[in-house]
Amino acid sequence: MPIFKFILFTLTLLSPGLTTFAQSVKDVRINEIQVHNTTGFRDEYGQANSWIELHNKGYGKVDIAGCTLKIKGKSYKIPKGDPATIIHKQGYLVLYADGTSNKGTLHANFTLDSTDFIELYDVHGELIDRFRFNPADMIKDVSYGWLEDHNGKEKLTLLPATTPGSSNNTEEKIPRAEVFKQADPKGIVLTITNIGVVTIALTFLFFVFKYMGRFHIRAAAVNKPETISIGTNGNIKPVVNGTKKRAVTNDELAVIAIALYKYSKSLHDNEELTLTINKVSKAYSPWNSKIYGLRQTPVKNK
Repeated sequence: MPIFKFILFTLTLLSPGLTTFAQSVKDVRINEIQVHNTTGFRDEYGQANSWIELHNKGYGKVDIAGCTLKIKGKSYKIPKGDPATIIHKQGYLVLYADGTSNKGTLHANFTLDSTDFIELYDVHGELIDRFRFNPADMIKDVSYGWLEDHNGKEKLTLLPATTPGSSNNTEEKIPRAEVFKQADPKGIVLTITNIGVVTIALTFLFFVFKYMGRFHIRAAAVNKPETISIGTNGNIKPVVNGTKKRAVTNDELAVIAIALYKYSKSLHDNEELTLTINKVSKAYSPWNSKIYGLRQTPVKNK
């Protein structure tokens, strides 16, 4: 039980740090803006102003409190202590660029009609995202932002629909399988591709196993133990893999035999076969007398 309590206490201490680590402000980007808004998206006061949309691309909630939005000549530091500054995973947050400073946390003190870029900085002053646009290309009541094409690549462009607080990709995507089916309705290209891939894979495996087998056969032949053959003159001739090597001379055999003999003789020592038995007399000593080891019963005086 004490170990369980210690683990629980440790996890409790680490949980805020893990949560903070998961909340990375670097996952936030400027996703969509609208410079000239007259009849479109309105704020909580019912006014149509220019606005900026932030998108959290991560999978953990992010608090942008303390971050700074900058344009040409002006900046707005987002106040802390307002839960409205939290962007949930894959979520969106709209800030109004209406040039006021008394309408709330999400109202910046600048407008977008006098700049060509927007920058987002974290609480340490490090740049997170830079969003550039050409003011001359901005159309009234049309937003500008990131849009994904049919190949999955994103680009900054005028959007076909204004989508504050949601994804800019409003068109229905055709699955890749459907696109491939339209390009190859009878499946001929798919069949040829599958056969080609399988053929190449099998050919590759064939050569791999073939040369791997040869390699192991050669390695086994090199490590094959030596065999010997006795010639007509009595000399021993070692044979390795069918190739004869230098014959062992009689002198070498004599040296080997002597060495083996010496080794066999050193395995056992010569032992004496005579046994001597001496009778040991036990001498008396007060140190080994049992009477001195017993305690006397004290005499009780009456």
